[in-house]
Amino acid sequence: MLSPQAREMTMGKISEAKEFITNPTSGYLVYDIEADYTLNRIVTFQNEDSDMNEFFNETLPISPDVYAVENSNSMYTYTDGTQDLPNPKIQDVTAIELRIDGQSINIPLENAAIRSHADAFITPGGHKVWWPGTSGSGSHFCIGGPCVKVNINLGPNQELSFEYLVTISTKSYTWWSDVDDVDPRIPGYSSGMLEEHSGTFDDFQNRGNGERESEFTAIRWYDKNRPDYAIDATAANVIAAVSAIDSNLPDGNQNAFTFAKAAFDYIRDNIEYYTDPTSKSAALSGPSCLAAGQGDCDEQTNAFLSLLRAKGIPGWYVFGILSSKSYTKWEAHAWGYIQLPMSTEWCNENNIELDSCYVEASVDVTNNKWLLHTASALIDWIEQPDPNRDGTYINAYYRPLSYSDKDGDDDRIQRSRIFALEGPVSYGGGKFPVYS
Repeated sequence: MLSPQAREMTMGKISEAKEFITNPTSGYLVYDIEADYTLNRIVTFQNEDSDMNEFFNETLPISPDVYAVENSNSMYTYTDGTQDLPNPKIQDVTAIELRIDGQSINIPLENAAIRSHADAFITPGGHKVWWPGTSGSGSHFCIGGPCVKVNINLGPNQELSFEYLVTISTKSYTWWSDVDDVDPRIPGYSSGMLEEHSGTFDDFQNRGNGERESEFTAIRWYDKNRPDYAIDATAANVIAAVSAIDSNLPDGNQNAFTFAKAAFDYIRDNIEYYTDPTSKSAALSGPSCLAAGQGDCDEQTNAFLSLLRAKGIPGWYVFGILSSKSYTKWEAHAWGYIQLPMSTEWCNENNIELDSCYVEASVDVTNNKWLLHTASALIDWIEQPDPNRDGTYINAYYRPLSYSDKDGDDDRIQRSRIFALEGPVSYGGGKFPVYS
């Protein structure tokens, strides 16, 4: 994701500019409650070889519509069979456009249509564009979510840029209703979660058909092309960190919210934001990030999810693009989602079926966003259950680029990427602070 040309080729890790990190000395950052905008990612390929033709294959995510609770029509289902509190849409993707070789191609949203490789759109320069869906295997299909495939062929010393524009209407949203920390104007505040309403570690099996517990609590996860597991709840320093967190909680604490928030605070207070823009190595694992006391966005997320999985709390990845508070600078970003159950007693008192009585919430520890989504973040991809449980889906997102140079001499192949707004931002709902 965010990287110089060398790291763009390996796609080995994700990071973001320090501008986006809340500096403890600054006090707070200010965000808009609502924003509509078009974000353009401009990708440039250059074949610096003076003798050989080269090809590049780029995979671009089709950004999804995002709701407060995934795969649900409402926030809760009541025991009398009724449904209330419609499931709010946090991100509404209204258009996706690809500009290449003097052509403008409208991309169908989500899985609205399929265009196979055999039926690829061919530009005047012979480049190919298709959006094949996820029903097949191999490089001609999408892995882990809908995508657009772009095949570029360049002769010696040739260069080509294309633009990928995503238009969204987005709202800041909170799954937390703490009077001291959350602005009550933000959607979700009135129905958000309180610590005293949280369920226990044992309640996950009775929420959402137990699917998140089944798919996103594995204590060790994702080792594809890595020296270690990205998330590892068995590492000695993860166990030590969990013990340190527990020591500051009530004896025998079983409250899932209490531990998750304490783990969030632990990462925020003990891990310094740092990224090495020259590194080609894989992102630090959760244990390695804890050991180093520093890390970028995906490294801190690895550490946070490692702590959660030590307690069986479901946590999974989100990838996207994050803006500065002025919407003038954008960078690729990674953060997490977690599931938290409401307590059985609270669910029964409110006549809510246990299976629907939970929240699935955004957590960006790097930017101090606890159970909070801000309108300044465009969500590209939310991790889905991987049937092989071997990191295939997430590895496909990390590594969206393939190219003809197989000998490792990537000096002749250059790729750069920038993000920029196309037109103005339309604001609404006012602004609110997020304190450090």
